[in-house]
Amino acid sequence: MTQVKKIAVFGSCFSRNFLSSAPYFNPTYKSHFACVMTQFHSSIIATMTDVVTMDISEYEDIPKEKKRFVREDFEKRFFERIAETNPDYLLIDLYSDALKNIGFISEKQAITISPILEQSRILNDIRFVKMVDHQNKQHFKSVWLTSLHQYRKQLLCYIREEQIILNVCELTSFYYDAQKKKVPYNTPETLDEYNQFWNELNTLFMQVFPKAKVLDMRNSGYIGDTSYPFGHSVSHYESGYYRSMLHKIRELTK
Repeated sequence: MTQVKKIAVFGSCFSRNFLSSAPYFNPTYKSHFACVMTQFHSSIIATMTDVVTMDISEYEDIPKEKKRFVREDFEKRFFERIAETNPDYLLIDLYSDALKNIGFISEKQAITISPILEQSRILNDIRFVKMVDHQNKQHFKSVWLTSLHQYRKQLLCYIREEQIILNVCELTSFYYDAQKKKVPYNTPETLDEYNQFWNELNTLFMQVFPKAKVLDMRNSGYIGDTSYPFGHSVSHYESGYYRSMLHKIRELTK
């Protein structure tokens, strides 16, 4: 009988949604993996700052099921949760680092401007002292690398480097419409720019974590699909992508 391995996720839908038993994803994944923890849409920079205390219960434009992801980004308990859940593997993707801004409430407190917050009026109620964005990519990488080294130092107190899997993925430039016709997105240059910067961060990550495993989904041949259960997006792929991802992770974790 195959041993079920415990997996934790630090990342986005790129890493979390393949661990779903819905028909679109992987109905039998629980025979192989148990998802014991998810840190969703948190950047490494924000994770390495101090706790942010804010009551978000009144914000009805943050869906109830997503409020916990916002709280977890604010509470900075990622390393404690790793210690508590003791995963066999930690799957990381750098979507939030490559694409999302980091808002500093003070010099030592920051939050990730996640898609959840981008759709909420909460951003109108928070006074930021500075924003670390991607306009100056060299500055962003400098700040990010400092945080990444801090992240490594703390993370390796709880798991070995060989237990870390970097999910190397990218935004898709094409999708299938409702008639299953392959359609290009309107802004390929912008998508290429995002993906290029994301790849630069992946390269830096592997320099800091050279013993980490790599799951590379970039040349899988899959594209987006309007039938994705959680909405159409350049981050959301056709069903086969997630089946392939499960197969590849099973091979990596043998």
